Amino acid sequence: MNKRALGRYLLLPGILLLLAACAQQPVQSPIAPVQSPNDDREYRYLVLDNGLKALLIADDDAEKATASLDIYVGSAQNPEDRAGLAHFLEHMLFLGTEKYPDPAEYEQFVTEHGGSRNAYTGFEHTNYFFDIDQEYLAPALDRFAQFFISPKFDAEYVGREVNAVEAEYQMGIKTDGRRTLDVLREVANPDHPFSILGVGTAETLGSQEGRQVRDDLLRFYEQYYSANLMSLVVLGRGSLDELETMVREMFSAVPNRGVEVADIAAPLYSEGTLPALVTVEPEASERQLQLSFPLPDYREHYQRQSVSYIGNLLGHEGEGSLLSVLKQAGWAEALGAGAGLAWRGGSAFSLTITLTEKGLAEHEAVLAKVFEYIEMVRRHGPDERLYQEQSLLAAQQFRFRETVEPMRYVAALSNDMHYYQPDDVLRGRFIMSDYDAAEISALLNDYLVPDNALAILIAKGVATNRQSEFYFTPYAVNPVQNSAVWLAGQSGDLDERLHVPAPNAFIAEDLEIKPREARTAELPQQLVDTPSLKLWYQQDNEYLVPRGAMYLSFRNANAGASARQIALGEMYVSLLRDSVNEMTYPAALAGLNFSFYRHTRGVSLKISGYNAKQMVLLNSIVDAIRDGSFSEDRFANMRADLIRNLENFKTARPFRQTIRRSSQLLNHGEWDEQVMIAELGRISLADIKEHAEDFWGDVQADVLLNGNYQRDIIYGVQSALAPLLVNESPTPVAQLKIAQLQPGQNFVYPIEVGHDDSVLFHYIQAPANDWPSRAVAALTGQALKSGFFQQLRTEQQLGYVVSAFYWPQLDVPGLGFIIQSPGSSAVDVAAAVDTFLAASLADGGISEEQFLRHRKALVGEILQPYKNLWEQSEYYWQEIGRRHLDFDSRKALAEAVQATDYEQWRAAARAMVLEQPAQVRVVAEGRWQQHPEGELIADPLSFQATQPAYEID
Repeated sequence: MNKRALGRYLLLPGILLLLAACAQQPVQSPIAPVQSPNDDREYRYLVLDNGLKALLIADDDAEKATASLDIYVGSAQNPEDRAGLAHFLEHMLFLGTEKYPDPAEYEQFVTEHGGSRNAYTGFEHTNYFFDIDQEYLAPALDRFAQFFISPKFDAEYVGREVNAVEAEYQMGIKTDGRRTLDVLREVANPDHPFSILGVGTAETLGSQEGRQVRDDLLRFYEQYYSANLMSLVVLGRGSLDELETMVREMFSAVPNRGVEVADIAAPLYSEGTLPALVTVEPEASERQLQLSFPLPDYREHYQRQSVSYIGNLLGHEGEGSLLSVLKQAGWAEALGAGAGLAWRGGSAFSLTITLTEKGLAEHEAVLAKVFEYIEMVRRHGPDERLYQEQSLLAAQQFRFRETVEPMRYVAALSNDMHYYQPDDVLRGRFIMSDYDAAEISALLNDYLVPDNALAILIAKGVATNRQSEFYFTPYAVNPVQNSAVWLAGQSGDLDERLHVPAPNAFIAEDLEIKPREARTAELPQQLVDTPSLKLWYQQDNEYLVPRGAMYLSFRNANAGASARQIALGEMYVSLLRDSVNEMTYPAALAGLNFSFYRHTRGVSLKISGYNAKQMVLLNSIVDAIRDGSFSEDRFANMRADLIRNLENFKTARPFRQTIRRSSQLLNHGEWDEQVMIAELGRISLADIKEHAEDFWGDVQADVLLNGNYQRDIIYGVQSALAPLLVNESPTPVAQLKIAQLQPGQNFVYPIEVGHDDSVLFHYIQAPANDWPSRAVAALTGQALKSGFFQQLRTEQQLGYVVSAFYWPQLDVPGLGFIIQSPGSSAVDVAAAVDTFLAASLADGGISEEQFLRHRKALVGEILQPYKNLWEQSEYYWQEIGRRHLDFDSRKALAEAVQATDYEQWRAAARAMVLEQPAQVRVVAEGRWQQHPEGELIADPLSFQATQPAYEID
């Protein structure tokens, strides 16, 4: 079996939902953790003499090596008078060590050899990780190890990096997640470390009565950065013995200071605080009701997963669920539940409901319904049938784990090593074996009760009487004198619509690999080619899992013709998704995923996961499409939700708004949010029905089937789609268009983002849309990104968000340079970018030796094998959409990059970037109200009308 078929965790950096934990026992000799039968990597778990835990992963198919080191210390350990110190320390470790003193050396080495690096600081953990071309693992790991042996903490960079932390803090000043967190921090018990700001500011990290932050930084490092609190994961080629030798040589010098971090004894909320209702006014047009229940720390009992069992019930979205009944009442749009914040000695259970306007007005009734559902679960009692169903699904997930992005995988594992026994490091998140009815009952009876609840109501216009310290969030704390109001109706009969989930009919029973066909094609083959249906098929012969990707794109010539058509499409897709949610949610739990979304030429339907019951799901969705009946209430609520989401874009981080505006400016058929809001406001349910009839009356379909299929599935798909493909000669779809800039054009597009920071997105379009131009642009992005970050962020401290990258739009190559700055005007930022570009592409800028390293790294990145069936399927699907039906775009780009020599690149890059750039600078002026010189763009539509356009099939 190919090793790329291996399953892994998927982790979003910076966000870890830790579902399990246990006390670690010293391991005297290396062991092999239990691994998935679908996983043929080799693993070795060991503990170095200094107490550092290490997990080695030998994978001869790995294109890149990767490593992560996790320290079981985070913002929970911040001193009371040094908020943000743990986070600040994370920043400083990247800026030079005694062995490698140059602060730019690590970033440059990793980037030039095809890698990337990052880190995050959480409440309990600080995690550092990188990846790199395989042959450079040893020198990269040596540089990485020095972070934890002999960092310099150069005084010259302390002040600069305080500025970077301040910029990060300022960037989130209007981000509602951070604003609400600031309120919860103030509501928390002041004796609990959650009450201390995690990110830090220039003030909290400044000098205090003659005490320098560098002294506190050194003290914190020497107190907590100890080998016995560290876990390391290294993945690479070669034998386990070779990896072990490397790790022992490089990490045995990490000092073991014998640190013992005590449990947090203080409760999360002070006595007498609960129950309470906290009202928070957000920046965005948001309506949320959150519930937080403090719990003991159950992670030691990870084999039981009692908290997950309850979270799965409260968060269920199928028929009879809490969400289903809330939707029927017109009170809610979405709901999530499960384990939240955790710490040594405690945790919290969280439930979040997205409210409608009616739900906001009647939030007390919503709370009552939440506790009514909990009461129903309590009366039903612990249910071993439900528990075993959840256990079976978790076991299937582990049995058929697939490979995902290696750097995220090792970061997740290095975190998990602090919580699971060595045998269980790979499977700990999937274990659900020890059903404990008494523990489940105790959770329901003792903790998920009104008197132990903090309710948080987040909405515009709520009553507030104070403001949080760091994010200036208006809020109020309202003690609940009598929580009986939340228990309305529970003394007698409960709502008969509420019940626990029925047995899941979508659980796959047939998990066999289909017999292989005699001649399996290496690429998808087009087996159906009619005006209304084009179908590509490939039987998987590489990953060998009982899964498949069934992708369908329904294209209509009129779908993106106007803002109104786009608004109709968005509304229609939202209603369809909502109408099948109760049916598709159990399928998703069973590993059969469904997504339905609008694109420029129509709508796409994706069904992926276990292939056994995909046709059942497809037929059910087609039936829903044919039925096409939606209620006025759901239409009104979902239209309001779409409008609110569009309105809320103005609260997105400024640099994200700027990049979005750049895309809208260049790409025909992308519309400003205010235009879309106006169009949605004019749409009726009758318009939706008419739109559906028009859409399906003139539709054509592209289909990709890639996975554990046999050819007879083609006939099933054709039969299922026949009622939708009624027009045998549909109207051909139009080409996509992107503005074509001319050499020497210099446009400036000022925008408003509602923030004091300035933002510059500098876009340079390549002079042609061909493979040589794509190669030059991609090479330039690769060659510039490390120096751009180092010079403009680390050295000049222009901002926290500083990035250079290759930015193709559709197929058209281009470069993007983004900076969000709290301390410099857009004029000064633009000048700094121009200076950097001139210096980097001048004689003596990027050497031929550096260029060759970058070229090798880029070719390796382009040709990196797919990690799983889904990555492969997504690439095939993109190629079909762009009508690159030889499926060779990666190969063509890699060959063009390899064929570009140093002198060719320098000449082409200088012409594109310096001599005759075709450029647009999208600018948020911030408090300076200044923009760089250039031809002003006042309106995207007028700009597009005056520019020629590339037309893309």
